Amino acid sequence: MSKSILCLCLLSFFLQHSASGQTDSELAYCDFSHLKPGRFGDFVTKGFPEYQYIARQFTDGWEIVNNRGLEEWKVLDTDGKHSLAYLGFNVSVWTNEFTYPILCYGDPLWSNYNLEVSLTPLSRKDLNGVIFRYQDGRHYYLFGLDKGDRVTLRYRDGEKGFRLDGWHEIASVKMATDSSASINMRVELKGNQIRCLIDGKEIFNVSDNKYSSGKIGLFATSPVAFHEVKVMSPSKEKEAFLSLRTAKEKETEELRHNNPKPLLWKKISTKGFGVARAMRLGDLDGDGRLDFLLVQNMPFFGDNYNQITCLTAIDNDGKMLWQSGTPDPEHAWVSYDVAAQIYDIDGDGKNEVVIAQGKWIKVLDGQTGRVKARYPVPSSEILPEEKSWLEYSHYYRRDLLPYLNVDCISFADLRGTGKAQDVIIKDRHTRLWAYTNKFELLWTASANLGHFPTFYDSNKDGKEEVYIGYSKFDPSGKLIWSLDSLMGEHADGICAGDFSLTGGPERVFIGGSDDGVLFLDGSGRILKHDLVGHAQTPSAGNFRPDIPGLEFCNINFWGEPGLISLYNCSGEKITSFELIHAGSPVMPVNWRGDGTEFIFLSPNTVEGGLVDGWGRRVVMFPNDGHPDLCWMAHDMTGDPRDELIVWDTESIWIYTQDNPFKGARIYAPIRPPLYNESNYSPIVSWPAWMSVQDH
Repeated sequence: MSKSILCLCLLSFFLQHSASGQTDSELAYCDFSHLKPGRFGDFVTKGFPEYQYIARQFTDGWEIVNNRGLEEWKVLDTDGKHSLAYLGFNVSVWTNEFTYPILCYGDPLWSNYNLEVSLTPLSRKDLNGVIFRYQDGRHYYLFGLDKGDRVTLRYRDGEKGFRLDGWHEIASVKMATDSSASINMRVELKGNQIRCLIDGKEIFNVSDNKYSSGKIGLFATSPVAFHEVKVMSPSKEKEAFLSLRTAKEKETEELRHNNPKPLLWKKISTKGFGVARAMRLGDLDGDGRLDFLLVQNMPFFGDNYNQITCLTAIDNDGKMLWQSGTPDPEHAWVSYDVAAQIYDIDGDGKNEVVIAQGKWIKVLDGQTGRVKARYPVPSSEILPEEKSWLEYSHYYRRDLLPYLNVDCISFADLRGTGKAQDVIIKDRHTRLWAYTNKFELLWTASANLGHFPTFYDSNKDGKEEVYIGYSKFDPSGKLIWSLDSLMGEHADGICAGDFSLTGGPERVFIGGSDDGVLFLDGSGRILKHDLVGHAQTPSAGNFRPDIPGLEFCNINFWGEPGLISLYNCSGEKITSFELIHAGSPVMPVNWRGDGTEFIFLSPNTVEGGLVDGWGRRVVMFPNDGHPDLCWMAHDMTGDPRDELIVWDTESIWIYTQDNPFKGARIYAPIRPPLYNESNYSPIVSWPAWMSVQDH
């Protein structure tokens, strides 16, 4: 190039930027050179993140958005240059799947920026490309290379379902690419204007206002290698972003400052006999304080059956009360419910431990662990008219296990005695049995049962109806309604009641796994159905005091895991937000005692904390070495405010508030009884207040 031409180019560049009064500043740059060749990141599956927090490692700030295609992301070294490649095929082959392999990066406040990505489309058999203005795993723009040599610009809103739909194409053109050659894809964003280029050639220049800000990302459904990612922004835009980020951080700090901080109250060692999400609370020694029952178990037949191998009872201070069985750290993990509860089943005023173990249901003395009674479990025989088991035949090995493997135990008042003196047991998904507290059979039923029942006296006759899976049974076992013929999956959680708190009609809220979230009336009619993803372990509480009634909180486990959706008492979606790409349990926490409840995300010091109904982390845990595998919230000190109980297989830590409550009355919500604890039971927090002088 001659000096004169070079001078003209430099002058043109200078005039262009002087006219705008801005120069570009770098927001992010990545060429994957810091990544070790091999598997990208680390996603540990042991410990089962459906119920527990599992530490994940992301490199160079990239986040794995979903749990599809984890093994297919690889860091490659080609002639000394690294690239991040996706080496799988997803959409065309797996047409029934419901999520996409996506990595995201950056800040949700990024607004006007230029994204530039160099990549090699190793295959054009399916959709690959770059994401911009990413909101969450269901909401973003995509500039992509589609099959059939199409280039597409589209956005996804995920509002019409989750089985690979929710797409809205803005524009498309035909354009072939060389699968062995690198190309440069560039997106320029300024307000509503979206300009897309490939190798410097303008492909699209459109106006669209669906999303105004968000992260960037990489999208892959067939083999593709990403080489370099650059995000630039005009200096003034970067300054505006940094100013907004500072303001948001200041707002968050003020919120945290105004909330009590977690103060370590108690630390208990459980090394050698500890458990993951298989712990029960209850007064075992009769001193009026809550004790701990740790349930170790052994899975077999592919984790679909389990047998309790060791029970360890410790008091409120960690002193061992008794132990039944031989502890084994290998039996600490759980990927299902465990059939164990603490309850006064015989009505003598003292709690028993009720478990299913092998061929027997056993009632143990809560103080000593001595067997007080035992009853045979039912036969696993399939009745001729039963159909519900067919879909879940992979859960059943009746050829190898002739007796029922009890999936869970729960207690209800089916006979109108005024106490929950009746017992419900079930198998994995298809059949339940109702007994008296002396294990006299009342009735049995077959349906698509899901995981764990809930009980509610809907007609106020003193007897509780049974809500389980997609069905409702009356206290005598008669089926009132069922959605089994309409739904394709099983329900992970169900709850019922007057969530409006106004004496209104019965409503039923269901987290239906792959069927999403359902909101029903008392007759089982579907009022709202949100195909939000794999809806998991819903809860209800007063998360938004500015909205009448209780709010429902759902988190996705599959299908954009970690996406939290809030609904009002009529089933209308209030908001959704994504703070972590994992779908472990969310539960209400009465932390302040003033009537506002928070959502317990996890005890992790970075990704966890307590979240308010606007999606802001308002309480964080101290970085003091505490376990963060499992968690629950419950009043342990006598103050109606919740303590935060966190544990792993070696210790239990309990946090309380760092300041006393001030006020004339304190919030004391009514929660599900501890004797119906489950990994799948929705926690409904019914409002109640107490005079400070009364506690």
